[in-house]
Parts: sequence; C-alpha cells; structure tokens
Amino acid sequence: MSGARLDLWPDEAIEAIHAASLALLERAGVRVESEAARELLLGAGCVGTEGDRVLIPSPVVDEALSRCPARFTLAARDPARSLVMDAEPAQTYVHNLGGARDVVDPRTGAGRRATAHDQLLATRVMHHLVNQHQVTSLWQPGDVPDLLEPLYSYLILAWETDKMLGGPGISHPLQARYLNEMAIVVTDADGSGGTYPVDLAFSPVSPLILGGEVTDALVEQVRRGGAAVEILPCPAAATTAPASIAGALAQQNAEVLAGVVLTQTAAPGTPVYYGPRLSAVDPRSGVVVSGTPETGVASMAAVLLARRYGLACDCYGPCSDSKVVDAQFGYERMANALLGLAARPRLLSGIGEIQAGVASCPEVLVIDDEVLNNAFYALTPRPWDSDALDVEAMVDGVLSGRGFLGTKHTRRYIRGEFVSPLLSYRGGLQEWLQTGCAGIADLAGEKASALTERPPVGLPDAKLEALCDLIAAAARETGVRDGPDPRRVLGL
Repeated sequence: MSGARLDLWPDEAIEAIHAASLALLERAGVRVESEAARELLLGAGCVGTEGDRVLIPSPVVDEALSRCPARFTLAARDPARSLVMDAEPAQTYVHNLGGARDVVDPRTGAGRRATAHDQLLATRVMHHLVNQHQVTSLWQPGDVPDLLEPLYSYLILAWETDKMLGGPGISHPLQARYLNEMAIVVTDADGSGGTYPVDLAFSPVSPLILGGEVTDALVEQVRRGGAAVEILPCPAAATTAPASIAGALAQQNAEVLAGVVLTQTAAPGTPVYYGPRLSAVDPRSGVVVSGTPETGVASMAAVLLARRYGLACDCYGPCSDSKVVDAQFGYERMANALLGLAARPRLLSGIGEIQAGVASCPEVLVIDDEVLNNAFYALTPRPWDSDALDVEAMVDGVLSGRGFLGTKHTRRYIRGEFVSPLLSYRGGLQEWLQTGCAGIADLAGEKASALTERPPVGLPDAKLEALCDLIAAAARETGVRDGPDPRRVLGL
C-alpha cells in the first residue's frame, strides 16, 4: 500500500497542491463575515481588499503553522480511552458520522426524523463497538430545542459511554462555551498539560468564506482556552470547488490553512487538526455524492497534506450513497475504508453513514464495525520471520500425511493469523436458512438490539447534576422554555 499511495499522490503532487493553495490565499483570499476575525487577520499581516475579502500571504500561513502544537491529547472520561493526536502514521482512531437528520430503515430506505431516544440507543451501541474509539453525536434530534441540541446530545453521549467524546457541531458562541464547561465536568481536563476536554469543529464555507456567527464562536472559544479545534471544510468538487480533484484539494487545503491562521492569530498555541470533507458530485445531476472512490482518493491526499504541515488528520472512511444495505452499500464502504486508512490518518470518520450522510441507523453502525475489522486486518503486515516460515514444520505437514491442522505450528498461528468475524455469517447454507434471516441487515439488527439491552455506562451523581445544571443555565440565558428535563431524556 505504501507504493500504491506514493504512485497516486507522490511528493511532487503534494507540493504542487500546497503551492496552489498558497497562491489561492494570496490572490483570492477569504471572505470574512466576522468583524472581530477581520481585525485579527489584518493585525497579523493579512491584507484587506474591497468588500470583505482578506488576502493571506504565505509568511502568515507559515507563522501560524509553526504555532500549532505537534502533539496533544483529547481526554476521555476513562483516561485509558484518551486519544493522542499528532501527524505520525501510527494508530488510526475511528469515529462515527456526525449530525445526520434521519433514522433510516436499512432494508427499505424509508426514514424519519431522529429523536433524543434514538441518540441514546445509538450511543449505547457505539460504546460496545470494538473498532470505534471516539463517539460524536450521530444525529441532530428533532425533539429538543435547536439552540440547545448540542448540549442535550453531549449529555446523552456522556451518559452512555466513557470513550472520548467528539464535540457536536456548533453554530453559536453560547454553544461552544457551555459545551466546553460540560466537557471539563466529564473529563476533569482543562487543557493544562496538553490534555483537552473537547474538540470543536469549525467549518469554513466553501468556496473560501469564514462565516460570521460560527467564526465569532471559534474566536470566543479559543480565546477562552481549553479546547482543541478541528478545521472542517466541506467543499464539493465541480460546484463549490473546482472539478479537478487536485484543484478541489488545493481549495480545501486553503480553507484549512485559513482556519489555522485564524485560530493561531486569536490564540497562539491552540491545538488544531485537519478535517477534510471534500465530496464529489454526480455529473448528471450535480447532486453531492460520498460513496464514490473520489472520496477515498481525496482523503488519502488530505492525510499527506496534513502530515506535511505536522497536523493530525481526520479523514473520511466507510461511506456510501446507497439508500439501503445492499451490494452497492458494501463495495462502496470497503473501498473508501481501505483508501481512507491507506495513508494512516490519526482519525477516520464515517461509522454509521448511509444515504450520503443524510441518515443512519443502528444496523449500519454494527456493519461498519465488521467492515473496519476486515479493513484493519487487510492493512496490517503479517509476520514473515523464521517462525512464520518454519520450513521444518512445513515439511512435516507435507510428508506426515496428517496435514497441518494438528501441528504445533498451526495451533500457534491459527487465531492470530485469521480475522475473527464480528458479524459476518460463515456457516453452512442449511443452517442459514433455518435462521430465517434475509441478509446482513437482519444479523446486524439482532446484534444492535442485543447491545441496546445492556445497561448504560451512566455518570457519577455529581457529574450528572452538574451537566443538567449547565443545560438549565443555558436555557435561562437564551430564554428557551420548551426544553425537556435532561434527566427525562436519559430515561431517569
């Protein structure tokens, strides 16, 4: 895979994309809709133009990148589950799709708006998935107030898992402030010693726009300190970015770099990581797609660009445009999981995604755990030392007439060398027919149901009370009166 990766995006290609990004920032710049952000950027050496565009010279980019910590930790309530973040091609952590709207039937494709109870059950499933290391809000529940939804969702996540919690999407400074306070309560981390309680996603608007309210939220939060920031642009090639994949990557890269500059100008030393979300479009309709291999190919390049800057990367992994769990769902997910993992990013996104990210369901969460089970195995080097290639054992197996099943060599390797299925059916046809299952969605549904029957992880009483009090305080501050009792949302 190393050779394949270099052939697809050699060093010369990465350098060319980098150079194009810098030229784009110097000549087109970014539209800045926040007056506070504009003043910060101009004070840092950027150049204002007519209207609200700001040009960013390459020395300003270099200075901002030099201020980014090379290594930091995202804290989990269970310290053993905390995530070390850097650019090295080491362990890849996996997290789920975030912010879907609908719960979908994996067999028919029909959907409905997600509720807080759906969020709770899905988080319980994700807590038990072997190949998931970070949990984010899978849905944006429709039965809690929009302004307070990230806070309710964070409470649900904290109740259901002690894995590292990814920050829900924010659009308002108040949300960032209260989420940071809630994360400090959950993790007992505050940013000191390089360990941060929460990561907040900041999304530039493509092409090259720093939106007003969300930019104000970013500036306010990083000045307060205590949070890491993921720069998360979401361009679509051929509509909000160039149609060439390299050109779209250059624009996405420029948007990330603009976010880095803004973050380091507002609060030097804030930990930042690279969150590429470039999508393609269907040439026939212009509809954004995510399951095509362009996604994985772009993810691979983004990881290499991030590593060039010394930044950890969180790229796309398993994804699909299929409306149901079918053959298209399977081949798209595995192709993009393998492509996304090939460059060894620090974080891989996508667990639970279906219908191009519009929806999710517990069955897909469980299936993705198996997809990653196979993908991680496929990209893990197998031993080829003298013990694995024990010629005496091989000769004995050939000449003894007994075969290899009963040899010490086979007993030594049979478990470690073969992937153990988490979901896949490997029995005979008659046994399968007797189960009454119609396909993998049925098996996944049975497993998901069993996981949701397990008790929640829960929270210590003091932490639960503190989180509920923060939601109540946010409701009073915003004048929201129709929010449900947080304890009732948890089923208490």
